[in-house]
Amino acid sequence: MTDVNYVFLLSLTIIIFGYILKKSNIITEENGKTIAKIVFNVTLPALILKVINSIEITPSLGLITLISVLYCIPIILLAYGLFKNYPREVKGLLFMAVIGFNVVHFAYPLIEGIWNEEGLKYIAMFDIGNAIVIFVICYILGLIYSPKNNFQDKKDLVKNILFKILKSGPIISYIIALILNLINIRFPLFISDLLDILSRANMALTLLLLGIFLNFKFERSQWKNVFVILFIRYSFGLVIGFLLFFILPFDQLYRGILSIALILPIGLAIIPFTVELSYNERVAGMVTNLTMIISFILIWILIIFLGFG
Repeated sequence: MTDVNYVFLLSLTIIIFGYILKKSNIITEENGKTIAKIVFNVTLPALILKVINSIEITPSLGLITLISVLYCIPIILLAYGLFKNYPREVKGLLFMAVIGFNVVHFAYPLIEGIWNEEGLKYIAMFDIGNAIVIFVICYILGLIYSPKNNFQDKKDLVKNILFKILKSGPIISYIIALILNLINIRFPLFISDLLDILSRANMALTLLLLGIFLNFKFERSQWKNVFVILFIRYSFGLVIGFLLFFILPFDQLYRGILSIALILPIGLAIIPFTVELSYNERVAGMVTNLTMIISFILIWILIIFLGFG
């Protein structure tokens, strides 16, 4: 295991470097979208294929995926009670913002830097469930309350969700990697080396992306809604994370990464969902940026507190 403080300092430096590149107009957010496509469709799928194909999937690893999905249920029920009197266009955005995590661009580089492949196998299994939450549950909730909900036919709704899933490089990579793993097919040396080379670029590119998309312009009129989102996400995440850490009978790394996963930032998929479904893009951007800052600090503290520092 690499020194935690060193990895966080290194990661923070790369994020700041990305932010400086943007503020200096050397790289724009439009350039960042291109880099994001490379990460989403090349380096991250390579990392997923490499990690999932090389591990032995056990019931305990499968439990992480199950927890990732089930975790959103009590949050949705609480949010439904809190938001029932809100306008539809606000309610839908809040629902999408309280569930789902940014595993792809946030957790992968940090966990890879600290625990290498040993840690990646746990967060990868968590992200399989997280992908279901984001691309199915989160998207359905967004569609239901969207001001431009045109999906009166359930078949159209299902087709649209399937289309979203089949367009996702990471999800397709998870499906392929899981199938190959379960039928016990391993990649030949050339493919394995190719995936290894491509996956090495993932950490640097994703951290740069976090800096490029970092924004400190916040909409004051929306602070009440933002506070509710932050309170639900982090209070639930910390409490359930601690309970699982002290209750589950697995090794420290398993329990620690599961606890970390529950306080990750909002998944970046909320941004394109917000645009497509006609919600308030500024609020989505505002809360996404805030959770990145808060999660970075909280995870750093939590890792040291749990005895990894």
